[in-house]
Amino acid sequence: MNTSLLFERAFIALVSEMVEQKGLSHSDFGRIVFGETSGVRLWRWCRSNGGRSRRLMLGEAYAMADALGMDFPTLVWKLTKEIEEKGMMETDSPT
Repeated sequence: MNTSLLFERAFIALVSEMVEQKGLSHSDFGRIVFGETSGVRLWRWCRSNGGRSRRLMLGEAYAMADALGMDFPTLVWKLTKEIEEKGMMETDSPT
């Protein structure tokens, strides 16, 4: 798996943890970030670990930061540090 995809998967996993820590439901978070119509489905698809998961767009990551009550640069910095500390970018396959 390439490093950008590894980072994206780790980013989504950690945002998912933050949603739970904030006491938000994943359904509500999905609606806030992706919109009322298909937000729940799109957020579930992003978090999917099986088969083909949905890629995250930059504007969606920005909306995630807003929904979590922080600015985008802070969210990216915080999650990057946590990804490094937890070794979430480590892989046995070549990049």
